[in-house]
Amino acid sequence: MISWTVDDVRRALAEPVARGLDLPGHGRAAVLVPLLDAPEGPALLFTVRSAGLSRHAGQIAFPGGRFEPGEDAIAAALREAHEEVGLDVDRGDVFGLLDDRASPFGLVATPVVARVTWPADLRVDPGEVAEVFTVPLALLAATPVLRETRAHAGKTRVLHRYLVVGRDVWGLTGNIVKDLLDRLPPVGGQVAPC
Repeated sequence: MISWTVDDVRRALAEPVARGLDLPGHGRAAVLVPLLDAPEGPALLFTVRSAGLSRHAGQIAFPGGRFEPGEDAIAAALREAHEEVGLDVDRGDVFGLLDDRASPFGLVATPVVARVTWPADLRVDPGEVAEVFTVPLALLAATPVLRETRAHAGKTRVLHRYLVVGRDVWGLTGNIVKDLLDRLPPVGGQVAPC
């Protein structure tokens, strides 16, 4: 199975190559992509959104939400992760940004990848999050990615889907996972040191 270290991910995200989007009429949001520095190797932490939410109830997501006044993407992602699952992530643990993603619901989300020492004490807000789960990065990379095209409001979107550990990681979250995996070095390859 493919195996990376947390440092491999940090090096892969060291160059600012994230594609930003500025779409008129769209609000700004950010999600934290929690890269768990676990003893058994890097993994990602996902949430399952609470059933009582008005949008995306029951869907798999990364912690995140809209910017508050004066926030940038990093501040919004770190705040939302703290509010939703109790993660305390230092700005110095942010490795970089992934490509902005447009939501069909009028938001542009910036994914922020940050290192999280694992295991960590979580304080899940049940109003927003029904549960959390983790998936090793190597397992995500070994999972065949499914691709589908959907039309919404006259625009076509490509959605990536990972059926892994009995879960369906798709849509915006699946596209973020694909972007992260695409930036990592190939099997047996190395990223040049910083």
